[in-house]
Formats: sequence, C-alpha cells, structure tokens
Amino acid sequence: MSKRSLLLTFTFSLFTLLAFAQNVTVEGHADTYKGKTIAAYSYQDLITNTPIMITSAKVNDTGYFTLSIPNIKESQYMYLNIENFNGSIYVSPGKSYHIVFPPPDSTQYLNPFVTHPIDLVFQNASATDINSMVIDFNEQWDLFWRKYYTYFVRKEATAVLDSFQLTMQQRYVDVKDPYFIGYVNYTIAEIEINILVGQKTLANKYFKNKPVLYHNYEYMKFFNDYFKDYMEQFAIERAKEGDEVNKTISGNDYNGLMEVMKVNPILRNSDSLCELVLLKGLNELYYTGDFDKENIKTILKNISVNSKIDEDKLIAKNILNSFIETGGGEAAPEFTLKDSQGELTSLIDFRGKYLYICFFKSSISASVGEMDVMSALRRQYGKKINFMCISEDDNMEDMQHFLDQNKIYTWPFLFDKNHEVLKLYNVKSTPEFFLIGPKGKFFRSPADPPSHGIQETFDQIAPQKNK
Repeated sequence: MSKRSLLLTFTFSLFTLLAFAQNVTVEGHADTYKGKTIAAYSYQDLITNTPIMITSAKVNDTGYFTLSIPNIKESQYMYLNIENFNGSIYVSPGKSYHIVFPPPDSTQYLNPFVTHPIDLVFQNASATDINSMVIDFNEQWDLFWRKYYTYFVRKEATAVLDSFQLTMQQRYVDVKDPYFIGYVNYTIAEIEINILVGQKTLANKYFKNKPVLYHNYEYMKFFNDYFKDYMEQFAIERAKEGDEVNKTISGNDYNGLMEVMKVNPILRNSDSLCELVLLKGLNELYYTGDFDKENIKTILKNISVNSKIDEDKLIAKNILNSFIETGGGEAAPEFTLKDSQGELTSLIDFRGKYLYICFFKSSISASVGEMDVMSALRRQYGKKINFMCISEDDNMEDMQHFLDQNKIYTWPFLFDKNHEVLKLYNVKSTPEFFLIGPKGKFFRSPADPPSHGIQETFDQIAPQKNK
C-alpha cells in the first residue's frame, strides 16, 4: 500500500471514529442553585434502570454552569440533576445545548425528600434540534388530545390515533434521526397499550422484524409495559403442557428455556428480543416465590458470561446486583477507623439501627453535592436510621478542613487511611452509598444516593407518622 493510500485510509478511519463518537456541551444558568452540583445522568440499562453519572460540575456564583459529556455516538436520552430535581434532555453527537434549569414551581408543594421532574428551558435551539422536535410533538399530542379526548372516553380512539400517527409521520418526513423517529412511534405505542389495542396487533406493528432499541428510552418503556408479567403468565399457560418453564428453570437450562419461549412467533424470529424478554421475565419471577431463586441466578450468570449480545450481558449483571441489594444480604465487612476527633469508631457500634454509609472525597463536587440532601434526610429519618461518611481524602487534614467549612454536617465522619475500607467494600468510585441493616447485613449494596431515590427505601424501613 502506498503512503498516500495509507494516509487516506487512516484519515477516513479517523473521520469515521470521530463521526460516531463526539463530545456534547451543555451550558446555561441555574440561578436558584448557586453553589450546588449539577450532574448529567444516563442509565446503564433500561430494564433495571440503574443510573450512571456521566459528568458533573458546580453552578458558580453567577448561576452559570457548563458540562462536557464525552463520547456520544448517537442521539440518546439523559437527565440533568440538581438536588432532588431532574430535567430531561436528549443529546446528539457534537451538539451544544444552552439551557435554563428553572426554579421549582412555587405554586406546588414539593416534598424535599422525593425526586421531582422539572422542565428545562432550551435557548437558541433550532427547529431541527431533537429537543425542539420532542417539544413540538408533545404540543401536537396535547392539541390532538383536547380535540379527541371524548373518543378515548368512549373507547373509540383507535382510528383517530392511527390518523394522528400518519399525520406525525408526514410532519417529520424529512427527519433522519433514528432516535426521534423511535420517540414518535413508541410514544404512540405506549398510548395504544393504554387504550387496550390488541396484544397481537401491537406485537406485529412494533416488534415483528424490528430491531431491539436497547438505548431508546421510549422503546424500552413500551417494551417493559408490553411484557410486564409476561413470563409469569406464560409459565402458567405452559404448565398445562407439562410445566415446561419450571422444568427448564429447575434444570438451569438456558437453551431449553429459549426454545420453550419461541412458541411465540414474535420471539421465534428474534433471538435478541427473546433473550431480552427472558431477562425481564427472570427478574420478575425471582420475586414471585414460585421458582427457585438460585436456579434463576444461575441462568442469569450464564447470560452475563455467554450471551452474544453485550447489552444483555450488562443487563444480566445488573439484575444479579439488584438481587444482592434486596436479598437477605451478606454481612457487611467490619472496620474500625478514626473519626474527626481522633477517636476510634467501629461498624459494630451502630448495630441495632439501619446505617446509611457514604464513601466520599471532599475534592469531588458530586460527593459534596449529595451532602445537603443527606443532611435533610438525617433530619427526617435520624431517629431510626444512623448516618455515616467515610472520607477517602488523601489525609485527615483535608477531611477536617472540609468539616470546618461545613459545620452543619454533624453525623460521624471517619477517615479511611490507605483506603482500606474502600477496598473491603469494593467501592469503584465516589460518592458511593451502602445501607446496612440492624444486624450488620447489607440491605442495599450499593444503595441509591440521597438525591436519587433512597428516601423511598427509608420510607419503607422508617415510615413517617404524618404521611
């Protein structure tokens, strides 16, 4: 190959790589949240909805912030979080977004311990920006609903909804973004489920000979609703044929289970769809009590290692991790560390109550951003739940300096010299959270962070009398 040909090949390969993985910038103002942390989140998968923080930054003293989101290959859904407020955003490779993160709606009571959605304001967005198109579609739907809602009340909406879908396809005929096309189709599909369009009709329209859109939020919402409790009902039906589902699960027979499921023609023609339905089903069957949990785990471990689909491997791993979180729990590793006063404190000192632990580093803004919410949660639940922070700072002085600047944080802060406890708990990044039960066993491992749902768990284990 000549040098010129080699250079052209390299240039083309580099161009292709850059075209499929580009950075995204999100900047704007959040004037109500000066000094707070804003973070961009995605989901590891849309079966377990395991959140993953992509990046974070601090809102400065003027209310300005900027986030750089790396390696975006295609349009996708994300959400921006400040404290307990989440705002949805769709990002496309190489794009920049200018937004306003608005203050909470003062006309509504907003529980500070529950996560609330908030509508981001997009500034200078073109009509072809995916967020603009999503807003436009939602406005079209609102107009349609106001005009035809009586058809829905009379359960005669199928024909007018088909007409609306055709109108939207014509309205966006020049749009090439696959994500937005999916957004329109599967948002309407979700409406069709709610008006009880036949299961076979929906399957032929939206699943037959269609790709599985693992990363399309609207597709996966429709998928999860369509196949809700599918495996449980399927197992009941197949029991009449000799209890095939139970036999294959009891035998840890992944291949046999897939074959049994393929009596459904929609699943027969797509291994990827069939395996995804199986994953969702195993996750649900685990909690019914009708199947051996260890056998379900064995099949999931098989999928997590041997599946030909990377997304399914990750989903299987996340489902297994969720079982660890909500199961009886293993004993949390014991430790003894010095607190901010130099006194030795041990895990066993907290037996008898639930213990919520935060591993943090004071130089990481996302860690600090969770502290205010944690402080509010402690005021709400502190009589029944203990709180603890374990510092992964480089030295005790850094932790002490942080506490000197934040005297409102009055729960125990321990210093993890040489990061020994971090290794014991297999902490991959900070902040990371764990909830330990009164007998010293993991109750959630890892646990949701303060700003992302742990209050729901707290309500279960320490219900409030005034609710």
